Amino acid sequence: MSLDRLLGTWELTMRHVAMPAAVRGRQCYERVLDNAFLMLHATYDHPEFPDAVALLDGSSYHYFDVRGVTRVFDLEVGDTGWAMIRRDADFWQRSAATFVGADAMDGTGENSYDGGATWQHDFSLSYARLA
Repeated sequence: MSLDRLLGTWELTMRHVAMPAAVRGRQCYERVLDNAFLMLHATYDHPEFPDAVALLDGSSYHYFDVRGVTRVFDLEVGDTGWAMIRRDADFWQRSAATFVGADAMDGTGENSYDGGATWQHDFSLSYARLA
């Protein structure tokens, strides 16, 4: 499955465990560097969620945000959706999304503070591709 399934601009709605109301945002995916990578530009309509960029290559997701945070995730993309995981000393993160037709995705995110032995729900996301 090619990363090209993600190309375009997506509106998203996030339900985060730390927020009483839904957080809205937008993600734009485009091919860069002679199509070697997919670049993600993410913005959110809430000051607690940093704007970010990421470079994806099919097996990794390199994340950078306005706070100076950098993270690297292992990435898998298939016909039914995508999944990624980060295993670092401070904490582990994983998220996944399922394709719902050509123009929608539903996803979740979790954190682990004990090396992946137990996971806590962090957020859910709904994506809709803009025309």
